[in-house]
Amino acid sequence: MSKMNWRILAGGGLILMGLVALLDAVFQIELSGLLWSFLFVLGGAAFLAVLLNDRKQWWAAIPGFTLLGIGALIGFSRIAPAISEQVGGAFVLGGIGISFIVVYLLNRHFWWALIPAGVMASLVVMLVIEPIVGDSAAWVFLLGLGATFGMVYLLPGPGGERMTWALWPAGVMVILSLIVMGISVQWAAYLIPALMIVAGIVLFVRALRRG
Repeated sequence: MSKMNWRILAGGGLILMGLVALLDAVFQIELSGLLWSFLFVLGGAAFLAVLLNDRKQWWAAIPGFTLLGIGALIGFSRIAPAISEQVGGAFVLGGIGISFIVVYLLNRHFWWALIPAGVMASLVVMLVIEPIVGDSAAWVFLLGLGATFGMVYLLPGPGGERMTWALWPAGVMVILSLIVMGISVQWAAYLIPALMIVAGIVLFVRALRRG
């Protein structure tokens, strides 16, 4: 983008911010929150425009979707504050998670992008269900981490082979999730034994078939 275009954008932004500030001061109309939301969304769109023009600029997805998430958070805090207080953080975390998913889709060799994407997705799910189940939602985050490393194992690595090391953190996270669930969730007292019985039956049947 040329220097003149940047000056036009900067000048237009300053004029818009000045007008909003005047409206706030003269008419007591609180528009500054929506203005900041618009500016963050505009900044995110600018980064995504860079990505759309050149798919090799994968890095632009990270600030692009992150700024969109921040803009959504600010906008909802003004339009629907009740929703923002409960799940507002999910907008930002969701934007970050989507950015890493896009990075992986643009280049399948960037398998590492699945890990931060899974972490952000797990946090989003935990934040969304926490108002419903209370403080006992921590096991959801651990289970999401286990699923994330399980996905890293299932998807092909850079050379086409599976990354077997991912099974270890996946198993550890799932076990920790079950332990936390058993401590904090009442119905886990029935679910965990049922899962143990099903796993035992599966192992028993597989052993008979091999024999």
